[in-house]
Amino acid sequence: MARINLASILENSAAAHPDKVALIFAGSKWTFKEVDEEANLIANGLREMGVQRGDRVTLFLPNVPEFFFWYFGIMKAGAVANPLNVMLKQREIEPIIRDCSPRVLVTTRSVSAEPMKVFRNPEVGIGAVVVVGGWEGEGLDSNLWAGKYPRTFTSAVVDDDELAAILYTSGTTGQPKGVMLTHRNLWTNARHCADWAETTWRDITVCALPLFHSYALTHVLGELWIEGGTVVWLDRFEPKGCLEAMVQYRATAFHGVATMYYAIVNYPGVDEYAKRINLRYCVTGAAVTPEPILRAWNEKFTPLSEGYGTTEAAPVVLMNPLPGKGVQKANSCGVPLVPEIEVAAFDEQDKPVKQGEIGELVVRGPNVMKGYWKKPEASAEALRNGWLHTGDMVYFDEEGYCYVKDRKKDIIVTGGFNIYPKEVEDLLYSHPTVAEAQVVGVPDLVKGEIAVACISLKRGSEATEEEIIAFCRDNIAAFKVPKRVRFFDELPKTATGKLHKVPLRKMVEQG
Repeated sequence: MARINLASILENSAAAHPDKVALIFAGSKWTFKEVDEEANLIANGLREMGVQRGDRVTLFLPNVPEFFFWYFGIMKAGAVANPLNVMLKQREIEPIIRDCSPRVLVTTRSVSAEPMKVFRNPEVGIGAVVVVGGWEGEGLDSNLWAGKYPRTFTSAVVDDDELAAILYTSGTTGQPKGVMLTHRNLWTNARHCADWAETTWRDITVCALPLFHSYALTHVLGELWIEGGTVVWLDRFEPKGCLEAMVQYRATAFHGVATMYYAIVNYPGVDEYAKRINLRYCVTGAAVTPEPILRAWNEKFTPLSEGYGTTEAAPVVLMNPLPGKGVQKANSCGVPLVPEIEVAAFDEQDKPVKQGEIGELVVRGPNVMKGYWKKPEASAEALRNGWLHTGDMVYFDEEGYCYVKDRKKDIIVTGGFNIYPKEVEDLLYSHPTVAEAQVVGVPDLVKGEIAVACISLKRGSEATEEEIIAFCRDNIAAFKVPKRVRFFDELPKTATGKLHKVPLRKMVEQG
């Protein structure tokens, strides 16, 4: 495959099924032709603003229809999409903006407060802000800005390794790292997902995943639109809304995470809904689904297919088979999505371990990232010897199914979102009463893990759990905020005086 713009996913379906519904949002519908025209309009606007191939455009948008239009408009123009988590606060947004230097920032009134603080800082140097959905303040109102541009556009012809998107992950150091994904990375992974799912133009999925997440962009949007399927997107997750949408639109698929499945199976009246829902397949990922949730869902609906992905692989790597297409194994994230994706478990010397032994999961294939933006050393380390080193410790059974056992990196996965303890610890150390701080993850049935802050206070200082949590909530995204705070006279240390998380985690788990 060469020279395929990711926007071809939309353009090909618009050519094949121009009048077929592509997107349903809050009861409104857009055909593939209409979505393509909206994207063309934006691509023309970006070109007139002086946005060139390779320039970054940051999307700070919640689940709104405009996200779809802008995402593909950016691709058509040959620019690079930079979707950000809309839960981020100013102190989290600013280092990302400084790193990727976007020409344009796109947001909407409902979430504009934090990014506008960054825009107003002249040292950051964002060229322009476009606000979708109506705006009377700083920046351009997209309704007025975009309405004057043509609805036809010839998409940029891109090279194999040309960037399509930069998705940021905080990293174990607490510093954001931009994952560079090419058009080839994202197109091939969408193609692989559709092949795995046996997607057709008749498929309709209901989804409430955040659009800024790679799971949503590839495993849902790419998977469905590459074959002309329909996506019913909700602005936020709510179990009743998901169930009613599945009934109303006769959904054939549902894509979610463990917390969503847990909420749905425990919703009053779910059994009556289940009688009226006929899903062909269901996908869960981003975190291992606890077996009780898996079992409860499978008793009521089409069995869940669980998988594994990482942003650095665009993101899907492993999946359990579709129902009736192979064995689905509980607690396993499955087998390679397609034969083109290679996986193995390596030891510390980057040598394969024996079947059944634990090693670091490594991945090789056309979906693997180009590297980290402006971080050549981190890129070389992650991609050494031609393999992406994921930092997840796994083993493979005799049939090649993968099981995640631990993480080599210091990371907490809560409800499908990654928390890097170092980032939260750095914030805690800025609190005037904190002497020592460590953040650990403890098991939770619904979210998989929750973050607990372990703190010792400076001599003579006082602080409450409520004060510490409020301080975090004011400065970092809500999903990163510790759910509990434990106070200690002194945190455990190694013989060399380093803070020691292993015994600390055990102490917290034991209460």
